[in-house]
Amino acid sequence: MNGTFIEAARRAQIIDGAIDVIAERGYHAASLASIAARAGVAKSALLYYFDSKDALLRQVLEEVFAEIEKRVEAAVAAQSDAAARLMAYASTYLQMVDEQRRRVVAAVTIAVAHRDADGTPLYLVPEESEGLLLRLVRTGLASGAVRGESARDVASVIEHLLDASITHVQRDPDADLRGITREILRLIRDGVLREE
Repeated sequence: MNGTFIEAARRAQIIDGAIDVIAERGYHAASLASIAARAGVAKSALLYYFDSKDALLRQVLEEVFAEIEKRVEAAVAAQSDAAARLMAYASTYLQMVDEQRRRVVAAVTIAVAHRDADGTPLYLVPEESEGLLLRLVRTGLASGAVRGESARDVASVIEHLLDASITHVQRDPDADLRGITREILRLIRDGVLREE
């Protein structure tokens, strides 16, 4: 085995340890020592791969959200019209929440609880580029497939609807998400999309 493979496996092991600690015990229990113990590595080994707790937690966020984004983008790209793209975005996002519960809960916990150097929670740090959901809503408004006046407001409503599934899992990690998924998709279809 080469060093790169071993290093990648060790990094993944540490990231999984961080996810487990945060998902099970919360953000405040996620010390470097507790994460290292959960990952089965020495704290010094953790610090070899991640130079700080901040670097590790940001990597957890990056990996979890990149995985969701990749799946959502592929689902959206497979659709040909604005309404179908928006529904593909929502249904794939909800599917990822269901399939990746611990990872998503840990990432959202980090985004809400962890702060940047200025003290701003990470979820409030402005994104450098316009997100896919906002772009889909803008396109939908322009084509007449989406109701509303402000793309940003409509995207925010959809985002909050989707996030309800995460809250559901935070309350009950074993929750059956079929009902809430059905209701969220119905609300988007009936409340946001125009009838054809």
